[in-house]
Amino acid sequence: MVVLMGFMGAGKTTIGYLLAEKLGLPFVDIDILIEHRTRRRVVDIFAEDGEAAFRQLEHDTVVETLSGPPAVVALGGGAVEHPGTRKALEAVMGVHLEVGYEEALLRIGKDDLRPMMRRPDVGEIYRSRLPGYHDAAKVTVRTDGRRPEDIVHHLLEYLVAPRSAPPGSRSVLVAPMGGAHLVHIGGGIAADIEALLPRAIAVGRCFVVSAGGDRAAEALVARLDERHDAETVHFHLPEGGAVNRFAVVERLSDGLAGSEARRDDLLIGVGGEEVAYLTGFVASTYNRGMHLALVPTTLHGQADAAIGGKNGVRLSGGGNLAGTIHQPVVVVSDVELALEHRDDGFRSGLAEMVKHAIIGDRALLSALEEEADQVLGGDVDVLADLLARSTAVKAAIVTADQREQGERVQLRYGHTFGRAFERLLPPGPDRHGDAVSLGMVAAGFLAARLGRIDRPVVETHRRVLGRLGLPTRMAVSADDMVDAWRRSRRAGGEPRFVLLNGAGAAEGGLTAEPDQLAGALADLAAG
Repeated sequence: MVVLMGFMGAGKTTIGYLLAEKLGLPFVDIDILIEHRTRRRVVDIFAEDGEAAFRQLEHDTVVETLSGPPAVVALGGGAVEHPGTRKALEAVMGVHLEVGYEEALLRIGKDDLRPMMRRPDVGEIYRSRLPGYHDAAKVTVRTDGRRPEDIVHHLLEYLVAPRSAPPGSRSVLVAPMGGAHLVHIGGGIAADIEALLPRAIAVGRCFVVSAGGDRAAEALVARLDERHDAETVHFHLPEGGAVNRFAVVERLSDGLAGSEARRDDLLIGVGGEEVAYLTGFVASTYNRGMHLALVPTTLHGQADAAIGGKNGVRLSGGGNLAGTIHQPVVVVSDVELALEHRDDGFRSGLAEMVKHAIIGDRALLSALEEEADQVLGGDVDVLADLLARSTAVKAAIVTADQREQGERVQLRYGHTFGRAFERLLPPGPDRHGDAVSLGMVAAGFLAARLGRIDRPVVETHRRVLGRLGLPTRMAVSADDMVDAWRRSRRAGGEPRFVLLNGAGAAEGGLTAEPDQLAGALADLAAG
């Protein structure tokens, strides 16, 4: 529960609506709620019943609201004057939106619907309320001269901040509508998930989901049993094969029901990409949504699958064709776990990091090339730093376009070619990463043939990917590619590509003539 308080004109309603959207919570304006219930205007209640009667009505409404489901709540300017209301605010996350007196008067103007503005001692009222705001709030944010969006961003960073962060860890804010959260990145931090939970979220019981005998999950459960007051339940998924199937969804959901899981409990997915997609899907559907935390144990999961809120279940027609968007409350990316799983998703994670650098951070691209030896040698600090920078690129994109209706298409760079390559490459534990690497080089050559970029840009692709041990050359015919696309249920007819343009930004929905495609594949095969 987040409660906004402050003097008239502080921006409680404006900030409240924006903050609620980002947090995925309903917004409640106490004054509007009172008017709706009584069918009377606040100004009329003041005039006809007196301020004391209104304060009691206001107090009763606040207490009732705070005992209900989580929400962002905006209080009236004088609510903190009631001692009972101040007492009720002790148990919630109170935020004082502080506005200067002159600024408040400028914002309010001549508002006849504000009873306090009719009094001659408004300045004294302003000064007398300030101590109450400061005492009742856990954080104060000055609003003078600031855009509402900037204030919301500031508040989000505070509200989703952890209770305590391990030394040396890095954090990246992901702030799409409906689920702002932090991604914490570091070495040896997986077991500290309770400390990394947002300070503004109260969590009941914890339900941990993992595949087989995952040691990271076992360590996490042991830590939660030691430090968390409520019971921790551990669900073990079947070993071998794909776990994100509807049969497993049903089994896990039935397990939650049998354990009487509630919406304010926390479902924690510990494992690779499929565990993340499955756990997120169940969290989004069980009880119409419950808190989700992800602890990806592979570099692929840390660089890609755990960021953005996409969840999915495999169908016979393809992977993750049934899915939802449901943001976690926290992601904990422990790069020591990624290094322990070098044979599972490590190359795929590197390919995703290069992709993020190509589409969004040229300095990161240079750093990946320069520090490739340290990454491949298992330097935890270097890998954590590069992963944090990669995460920041994806975070910015999914924040702006959560549901893939705009710039999130950039994240498909190299994937159209890669989808076909993945069918053509021999089976292997990290075939996806090899396919995406080849796909980005092929997309680069196609963009060069279309005059969108210069050939040296493509050679940079090859050089960086090669330094990280990823493939950059493959001989394949256009006919084989077309056949692979045709067999891919996700192709949806003529393949459409995401390509770089002359400015280095990616653009989606592009097609290619057969001769252009054949030429790009010839370039890919060349030594």
